[in-house]
Amino acid sequence: MSEHVQPLGSGRRATAVCAIAVFAVLGATLWPFNPRPGNGIRWLQGTNGLKFERAGLVASSEPLRPAETEVAESYSLELLLAPESVKASHTILAFYAPPRPRQLLVRQWTDGLLVTHDAAVKHDKTKTIKFDVDHAFRTGRLVLVTISSGPNGTTVYLDGQPADSFPRFKIARCELSGEIVLGTSPVRYNPWRGEVRGLAVYSKQLTPEDAFRHYQDWTGPGEHPPDLDGAIARYAFTEAGGREVRNEIASGPNLEIPSTFSVPHKGFLLSPMKEFKADWNYAVDVGMNITGFVPLGLVVCSYLAWTKTRWKAMLYTVIACGTLSLMIEVLQYYVPRRNSGTTDIITNALGAALGAVIAQSSVARKILSRIQLIPSVK
Repeated sequence: MSEHVQPLGSGRRATAVCAIAVFAVLGATLWPFNPRPGNGIRWLQGTNGLKFERAGLVASSEPLRPAETEVAESYSLELLLAPESVKASHTILAFYAPPRPRQLLVRQWTDGLLVTHDAAVKHDKTKTIKFDVDHAFRTGRLVLVTISSGPNGTTVYLDGQPADSFPRFKIARCELSGEIVLGTSPVRYNPWRGEVRGLAVYSKQLTPEDAFRHYQDWTGPGEHPPDLDGAIARYAFTEAGGREVRNEIASGPNLEIPSTFSVPHKGFLLSPMKEFKADWNYAVDVGMNITGFVPLGLVVCSYLAWTKTRWKAMLYTVIACGTLSLMIEVLQYYVPRRNSGTTDIITNALGAALGAVIAQSSVARKILSRIQLIPSVK
């Protein structure tokens, strides 16, 4: 049996359906297309600090450069904050340097504190890559988180009191040598909401006495100057306005509040190897990207069936849908909420190919011919 190719004018319904399908895919993957959303941060009134109301970003004007410590690899962090909610997981603080594979992240994991060298690692029984402190946060409650690391591991203090210790987790100097990013992950959309009222970095391991005294410094009436011994950065957020947060340590960088929100170091067309994650969420995303382009592949193949042979229609469908997916991934690089990677291009092309194969099946061809989406076969 041979195929009779009908004139293009006979496929007006297929053309309209194909156009609708393409616009639907563009809308689903790019909406709302806002490459420069406002930075969702405001200064608190009546007290020191910043309120992260929506997706917000604060970043250092230049990289932090910690000095070498007297005791090998002894560094500490202090964060005075109050989360807006304890129902989600977000990145509070990061130190980012592009060439470095290990990035120190301080995150909120529902009501727990999560500190990690590698965000891709979900489970770490050794506690060398990541650790968790349960029930560290309560909605709207101000808490001083102190992370003190030295040769014997890391101790976490909450409001100046010991909360947990992790002998095998250590913070290295190289992990703090980078851009300070507050409010989101440096490489992906993961905004945190709440109040930040203080941040400090020390080139020494804080003792229990230091942790308690610093808690009094941060939360007390401020009658005495803060303890700056060993401090390489300290931000008290006392400015109450403007787009700069001054560092109380002259040698360290100030923080800047951009007028718009962005993911400062988001990857462009990341390779499948960099995007791969051995977890259920990744598998679900791959499945959705394949199935999401099956209808588009079927519709595009039906449209091309009016002017092409079966095999050419299938081939051109995969090329057209793959090109559309490439264009989407390029545009998603400029949308803070979206990621830009090549895995989606591959899975979308597979979905389109599957849709084209389905369009060539005898059952599908009968249905598509009946509703005039493909030409009749004579």
